[in-house]
Amino acid sequence: MTDNEVPKGWWARQSSGTKGVLGVAGVCCIGIILIVIIGGILTPDTGTSSNSTSNTTTSSPSTPAVAAESESDYKASCKVISFKELEKNPDGHSGERVKYTGEVVQIMENYGISSIRMDVGSNFGDTIYVSYPGTTSAVEGSTITIYGVVDGSYTYTSQAGWEISLPKISAKYIVVGG
Repeated sequence: MTDNEVPKGWWARQSSGTKGVLGVAGVCCIGIILIVIIGGILTPDTGTSSNSTSNTTTSSPSTPAVAAESESDYKASCKVISFKELEKNPDGHSGERVKYTGEVVQIMENYGISSIRMDVGSNFGDTIYVSYPGTTSAVEGSTITIYGVVDGSYTYTSQAGWEISLPKISAKYIVVGG
């Protein structure tokens, strides 16, 4: 067989113009794939929830603006639910304003948010999980009173590998020593 008789592959039979067009198309496809992958990494999951809320108030000239609720009015609207009742059905009490006084078992503050586990009953293990959008002077062993809204239950995995669920309160106010 001579060189002219050797069968040529598909790529070898293409002109340089066709090869150029195919090369550009391939690079564009790779670019689109990379953009989709990076977008998927940077976009939050639809299942991810955030506890932040937007308080946008619109008022027209004919409708008077509603005054913001004072701290004392908010605190007065909070009720005490027994721990046993709250533990039995935290989702059933979701959205209710509550007040609890107890001892801080653990407190962590990250990025301006406080996460607190506190005992609120006389029995060991009468523990609730409190999320507070701020920092506090409370430390482990401090007695605090929290005023907030029941947010269902909070489940986490302990260092021992146990899955633990606690009633969750989103606190609006924390009083240390009270």
